[in-house]
Amino acid sequence: MKNQYRRSKKSYKLRFYVLSGLIAILLVAGSFLIHLQLQSSHLSLSQEDIDYVSFEPMKEIKKWHNQDIKFVYLTFDDGPSHNAEKVLDILKENHVPATFFVLGTSINNNKDSQAILNRMLDEGHYIGMHTMTHQYDYLYKGATAPQNFVNELKEEQQLIASLTNGFESQLCRAPYGTGGGTFKDGHVQALKDNGLKCWDWDVDSLDWKYSNPDQVMDNVKYYTEMNAKKENLVVLFHEKNSTIEVLPRVIEYYRDLGYEFLAYNPNHHFSKNFFHNDDI
Repeated sequence: MKNQYRRSKKSYKLRFYVLSGLIAILLVAGSFLIHLQLQSSHLSLSQEDIDYVSFEPMKEIKKWHNQDIKFVYLTFDDGPSHNAEKVLDILKENHVPATFFVLGTSINNNKDSQAILNRMLDEGHYIGMHTMTHQYDYLYKGATAPQNFVNELKEEQQLIASLTNGFESQLCRAPYGTGGGTFKDGHVQALKDNGLKCWDWDVDSLDWKYSNPDQVMDNVKYYTEMNAKKENLVVLFHEKNSTIEVLPRVIEYYRDLGYEFLAYNPNHHFSKNFFHNDDI
């Protein structure tokens, strides 16, 4: 009787395992067939479907979660100075990329220039050019001024490349900006002929004028509100002591307003100059 019970129990287990295996096979086969059917439904296009399909350029995303997308570009002129590393430390701590318009004489006068420039690139910043000398008369007065301007940019371009394993900057900032009578048609043409772009700014922090961090912050807020409707906001700083002190507050301010921070990208250039010329 016991032997009969054991045989019955073993037979039941065997049938259970066989049935379970068959069910598993059917489930796998079924899901595979459903997957094939879904694939064929997506891939089987009629000629009418193909004729209807049009490939249009992807539209630029203007909103995210029903909020306008706004970008802010923090820029720093005249470096690398003794404060350059402090600026980079603050940007790194806050995960903010920026654009540095370095000056040729500052590069040559700073023994740490090579390390600083390479750190800028390694940490996701863009290095722009601010000419070699910053000399107003040489760069803007006289018939040769446009060529003088571009010659200094080309000299600085080579200087930067020699210190950064070949990085070739494509963007400049004109000393004193392109407005106010500094730039002439010849300057624009010289830049175009050499494939260079030029950025001014929307927000002037006036940190070159005011040593009080609170005043610098007020200037940032004032000009930001004045340009609030612009999608791309470019902010002008220098590597001043007041800038070091106020920079964390500036970053927090723009984040609270919903701005995303970007560094200049030559593959996505947009015009930003007082000369109102879209070619540069």
